[in-house]
Amino acid sequence: MTTTATETDRRQRLLELTATLADDFATRADEHDRENSFPFENFDALKQANYTSLPIPEELGGLGGDLLDLCACQERLAQGDASTALAVNMHLFAIGSMAEQMAMANPTGMLMAGMMAQQRWIIGGGFTEAEIGGNWGFPTTKAVREDRDGIAGFMLNGRKTFTSMAPIIDFFAINTSTTDEDGNAVIGMFTVPRATPGIEIIETWDTMSMRATASHDLVINDAWVPAASLVGMRQPGDADVGANIILSWFCCSVASVYLGVAVGARDFAYQWAKTRRPVLFERPISHFPGVQFHAADIEVELVAARAVIRQTAREWLGGGLRERDDLARIVMAKYVATNAAVRVVDEAMGIVGAPGIFRRHPMQRFYRDVRPGPFHPMTNDVARELIGKAALGIPMEFEPRWG
Repeated sequence: MTTTATETDRRQRLLELTATLADDFATRADEHDRENSFPFENFDALKQANYTSLPIPEELGGLGGDLLDLCACQERLAQGDASTALAVNMHLFAIGSMAEQMAMANPTGMLMAGMMAQQRWIIGGGFTEAEIGGNWGFPTTKAVREDRDGIAGFMLNGRKTFTSMAPIIDFFAINTSTTDEDGNAVIGMFTVPRATPGIEIIETWDTMSMRATASHDLVINDAWVPAASLVGMRQPGDADVGANIILSWFCCSVASVYLGVAVGARDFAYQWAKTRRPVLFERPISHFPGVQFHAADIEVELVAARAVIRQTAREWLGGGLRERDDLARIVMAKYVATNAAVRVVDEAMGIVGAPGIFRRHPMQRFYRDVRPGPFHPMTNDVARELIGKAALGIPMEFEPRWG
């Protein structure tokens, strides 16, 4: 895939916009982390700059960014405030993958994308459930067919965790166990307006990292929605071909967020090393071999991680990675980059040393914020199983699963 001058200009313009936002958000990141508060002002700024419409075509009111643009911008945004970057990523990857799944020549798809951009609506996920320990398999949240006043619809009940941006979501994307018109068990995806009776946010988010994402629980209690709210169905199972679209956008973008956290830690550690001079030495600690070895390992990890993210995104944009067997390659980008980001921050902490644990330095926040990276789907163990089976030619759905 060859990058054109137009694409280069667009990416540079988007990165300049992102840098302005990131530098502003950095001034408040520690405050929101300490207070476990949601950065409403950051999201107001993101909406004002139309950043929340980055993957929507310009002719529909968006910024016209592609998956590579999103990766580059999210990496930069996370250097300013990791929580804001991670939270808005749950919206951005969703609308990016939705726009791709809905043929943009389809009037309904064009209308929805345009409304998202023009109204600055935020869409947030209700996917993860404590009972099933992740995002795959049959959800415990149920959608039962129920008509009201002659209108076909569904009654929804369940509870979701990790609902990032909970205070400002306009539409909840909720996956459920349900049935198709023939009564067959399927997994249904619903888009539910926030004002729907029976939708409630329970504030449960009190964590060691990514504290300002406000990823509270979503409780759904007898929430009736019309049949038009059902925007997609898939057969039960760990994944299908449609998962390639969702995971390409998610894995590349969320990996970029954690890469940005690692870059932020790197930059702080290098500045520290260049200015820190113990009284017994003539030069700063950047001249110490041990510090230089830390820096070398950091650079190698960052270059490799960024390369695998960008190459995966390029392949996707070039029309590749569309087969079911390609899922392992897509997931690999997230696995490689998030684990590399953890190692980079550890190396950066090694450069700074004991002062890095003080709350007055951002290093301790980078150290905490990078940790959830491997927990996002697919988690390390599941990713390794998928990658290993693909390498050995074992179908993911092969039974028995082991042995």
